[in-house]
Amino acid sequence: MIIILLIVLVVAILLYHFFIWKPLDTSVLYKNHPYLLFGHRGSPKHEPENTIPSFQRAIADGCNAIELDVHRTRDGHLIVFHDDTLERTSNGTGRVAEHTLTELQALNAASHWEDRNEHIPTLKAVIQALPDTTVFNFEIKNFSFFSEQRTELELVRFIRENKLRDRVILSSFNPLNIWRVKMSDPKIFTALLWYNPSILSLRHPMGVHLSHPDLFHPFEENVNWGVKFWSRVKNIPMHVWVVNEAEKMREFGKNSMIKGIMSDDSQLLVATMQDKLT
Repeated sequence: MIIILLIVLVVAILLYHFFIWKPLDTSVLYKNHPYLLFGHRGSPKHEPENTIPSFQRAIADGCNAIELDVHRTRDGHLIVFHDDTLERTSNGTGRVAEHTLTELQALNAASHWEDRNEHIPTLKAVIQALPDTTVFNFEIKNFSFFSEQRTELELVRFIRENKLRDRVILSSFNPLNIWRVKMSDPKIFTALLWYNPSILSLRHPMGVHLSHPDLFHPFEENVNWGVKFWSRVKNIPMHVWVVNEAEKMREFGKNSMIKGIMSDDSQLLVATMQDKLT
């Protein structure tokens, strides 16, 4: 009898994780914008990525949404930067998480751009610099099983304190990040970055059964049967990244479950998908 009860319990848990869970209603994200055009790290084709001028350029070009990447500094501040290390886009060295905010803001985040000097911005500064109708995707930069930096939990607090719940998506490749967000605040919108590496990787989309996201963010080459299946079954909208060709933008625009596109080229994105904004 005990064995039968255990089997029933396991089956019930599996059914819930695979089929019964319900994503949040994300329609409020599209209240002011029927289709989301995301500047991916702002407008990195025209401005240094993940800097305030880059975000402002994307908005000026006509984007209504911004994708950015969030780390937590050694002294607990949320800053906007993509890589785990500083070398590629700044004149700093070492891991971002090992530096204080003061140390990071002394660096040039546009060191590879001729005659440019830009700060690594805080998340708060970015929010304040952009229109209050902007929809944001904050990508949580943490690929570990654990949460030493507690970035995702600090983002939950940030969203609550700044009343951003209706226009922010927290996304991650790591399903554990999304799970921790859901455990902390189940009403915050989350998105699983859908990518197909090794089955042993935390980035594998099988993490959908742990994370129970409200949206899918598939890589443009991974808009496959798997993400389409779960999108339809669970009525989960998709935002595709990172699309830099007009032909592919138009192709994705034909899919009714795709509600947004992320691009490095904000000018091309808006010019190509203008009809989706009306």
